[in-house]
Amino acid sequence: MISCVIVDDESYVIDTLTQYLSKTNDCHLLATFSDPLAALQEIKGGLIPDILFLDVDMPELSGFELASLLPPQIAIVYVTAHDDYALQAFETNVYDFLLKPVSFSKFLKSVQKIKGILESRLANDTRNNTDYIFINPGIKGKVIKLYFQEIIYVEGLKNYVIFNMHKGKHVTYLTMKEIEEALSSRYFVRIHKSYIINFSKVQAIEGNMVILPGNLQLPLGGNYKEKLMKMVANNSVISNRKD
Repeated sequence: MISCVIVDDESYVIDTLTQYLSKTNDCHLLATFSDPLAALQEIKGGLIPDILFLDVDMPELSGFELASLLPPQIAIVYVTAHDDYALQAFETNVYDFLLKPVSFSKFLKSVQKIKGILESRLANDTRNNTDYIFINPGIKGKVIKLYFQEIIYVEGLKNYVIFNMHKGKHVTYLTMKEIEEALSSRYFVRIHKSYIINFSKVQAIEGNMVILPGNLQLPLGGNYKEKLMKMVANNSVISNRKD
């Protein structure tokens, strides 16, 4: 269920959006506010919606000003009668921009779009909080749990990939792109069109070669080097001495 809050100083807009939400599946209206300062106080107090429908022109505090004070995980949808605000809106952390009067079809389209984004974000957050994945080893009805810490690197070969583990190997019928999306970016980084490595297993980097346990050397592709070196820089100790 997607939780929503409406902030608009025009009562007819609040009434319209409230009616729209009542006809929208999987949406729950937490609260409405005609006063942006009251909305800010409640949100700071713990009323955190998934989506905030927010007017731009309001007394004391504009929608842009209010949005800048809110937690970044809230999906902001600006609702305004002025299309000249669109450019400024999309320079902020906005998810959508609706012009008044808002039709139900445009409202529904906006909600569905944001719902997809939020579901994708939740799936990624859930995946990034785990330390394993399940794969099908090619046997119908069987899955195997692979712990990230046991994976040294993944090799892509046409339409399947090989997980090279500390103990043995596992093959599954997936593409490198699918595996790259499934593996946590906290642990893994792609270094070549055919290789994804467990960053914690890197022993050294020498030129365009990445050294893994057992003195295994894998090529570092030019298109992937920048991302790998950023991870290295984020985990490097550099002296600040000037002498």
